[in-house]
Amino acid sequence: MVYWVHIARQNDRAMLHQDRCPSIPSNNITTDFWEGGWFDYPDKERALTALELSGTSDQRKCPLCKP
Repeated sequence: MVYWVHIARQNDRAMLHQDRCPSIPSNNITTDFWEGGWFDYPDKERALTALELSGTSDQRKCPLCKP
């Protein structure tokens, strides 16, 4: 299963999602480390590490898919 981390630097927030979450955009996902974006990880451990290292003060797990 693939996990996604959505980093929104303008809101100082990062959120962890499962790959079938309805919150994940289905088209043209753009990512930029400095601006934020959607980043995919092959397993939950790497996704949680990326969430912790995202540099945001608000780190959450998605309330819809509950990863």
